[in-house]
Amino acid sequence: MKKALSVFLMLALVGSVFAAEPVADVNVAEFSGNASVQWGVDLDSGKTGFKNDYQVDLKLNLLNNGSKSTTGDGIWGELVIKTDSDSFLQWENGGDYLTVGDAAFPSNAGMTSNLNLNVYVDTAKLHFGPAYVGITRGNTQTGELKMDAAIRSSDDDQAKWLSDVGPDKYSQGIVAGFEHDLFNVAVDFRSYAENRADFAKVTVKTADGKHTLLETYVMYGSGTGYADIEAVKTEYKDKYGKGASVTVEDVSTHNIKDQYTNKYAMATEVEVTPIDDLSIKAGVSSDFSSEVGYSTSVGYKFGINDTFYIRPQVGFTGLTEIGSTKVGGGKTTTSKTSMSMAAGLLFGWGDIGIDANADVPFLDGDSAKKVSPGVGVVMSVPLPTIATSNWKDGSDYTKGSVTTTGNLATRIMPSFYSGEIVPGLTAALYADIGITQDSKARVKGESEIGGFKVSADETTVMVKAPDTPFAVAFGAKYAIPVGAITITPNAGIRYANNAYHALSVSKGIVEEKGDGVFADMGDQTAVDGDYMNLKAGVDIAGLVSNTTFSIIYDSSNLLNADETDGAKKAGTLNFKAKISL
Repeated sequence: MKKALSVFLMLALVGSVFAAEPVADVNVAEFSGNASVQWGVDLDSGKTGFKNDYQVDLKLNLLNNGSKSTTGDGIWGELVIKTDSDSFLQWENGGDYLTVGDAAFPSNAGMTSNLNLNVYVDTAKLHFGPAYVGITRGNTQTGELKMDAAIRSSDDDQAKWLSDVGPDKYSQGIVAGFEHDLFNVAVDFRSYAENRADFAKVTVKTADGKHTLLETYVMYGSGTGYADIEAVKTEYKDKYGKGASVTVEDVSTHNIKDQYTNKYAMATEVEVTPIDDLSIKAGVSSDFSSEVGYSTSVGYKFGINDTFYIRPQVGFTGLTEIGSTKVGGGKTTTSKTSMSMAAGLLFGWGDIGIDANADVPFLDGDSAKKVSPGVGVVMSVPLPTIATSNWKDGSDYTKGSVTTTGNLATRIMPSFYSGEIVPGLTAALYADIGITQDSKARVKGESEIGGFKVSADETTVMVKAPDTPFAVAFGAKYAIPVGAITITPNAGIRYANNAYHALSVSKGIVEEKGDGVFADMGDQTAVDGDYMNLKAGVDIAGLVSNTTFSIIYDSSNLLNADETDGAKKAGTLNFKAKISL
């Protein structure tokens, strides 16, 4: 807390250069809690038991969020200091027990706290009317596109259908541009920030994942005591054992950089906004030798009336990589071009990207936390990869080319969220569908690309298409007022075929995107079996003040047997009383 107060004092001293900078604003932003007791029966084993659950959330604001910059006209200097949405001190207590190593502590044992405060310089520019030059946070990549959808994850992984392309880790340098009401042009010229050492973020939580026991940064690399990130993982996992959850991740923004690399890259991005709610973007980036990235996208929100709108989006990215190696007495040059396209359409009737989950069975967690009332679809189309080679070995000179396509031609994700269009009713649907095809590699001429050599006029290598992966989740609830009491029946169904899980296991595109909606659907013995879960119940509120009574049925995988004992599982039935503040 002393560190936080020091930051506030520093901001107060700097504040005279700003028109209305963020200021310290200590207040309680959130204070809530609940406790519940649940009695249930395992319908397979016949065993019964109680479970107590406690949760307390206290969030104390330390600083108003937002950003503020210096202002001016003509020729003037702009400095932007930002605070992000995590400028708070938070305590949290939840779950039924704490586990550290081999020691277990009783539930409601206490609260854990984290200080999340991030204040940083985002922009420093010198303006010459509509033109500018300066420095900003960022890099020379281009093309990232997040699709608006009726349901998407809290971290937007499901919505980020196109990732940045172009030279990576060129982050140190200058930017220049021209800003106009109808268009913007931005140019980045940066150098490569080579690592002298990296930082890994180590997080240790209790076995249930609800309590943070340790959060620290560990430096690894040459001369640090840890050869690589794997050494950091081994150290902390051995230290805390199986009684805790240990995660270790690279944190690129904390790398220690080497300034003098003599490596440069440039990126240019143009955005045109000829009319309201229409945006057209295009970008290109290059390191002047081995990589060229390029992208374009279009998005438009067309209002049908005061309630309904249509939001189409489409985007494209491409990356060309060029290399050369020695072959015999000559030299081989190769190029590889990979491209992706994504498109989406949302027919909506409310705000876009509401920070709340759908709050129905199977779509009530972080995997469905961002919602937009409406119905829509997002589609990803991986395009063929084209590789070419030219080499000269002695006096022989030949050319070759390879075009490859993957097994997954298109991935389609429809979604629906009702919002408040029907009073009392909440319904949501989310699906993931793969359109498969035979994959092929077409080789023309003489080539040594992809680990094989072919000498023929034209040869095509085919791989048969896998089964179509498909998964869908649907949930609904309806609040029925009966005097002072509200009765809310709810139900949901979740299904995924075996091909969907097979793509996940084999690191296909399904796993690549990651999808928590269809995680933990149960085990099974049959290789070709599908998965299905049911969840149903009823909540009764208002019978007793601040108290909700619930009946909850949660099935196991209903379509196949459990892999441990070969028996089909029915699931659990629980009766719950919850008191909330």
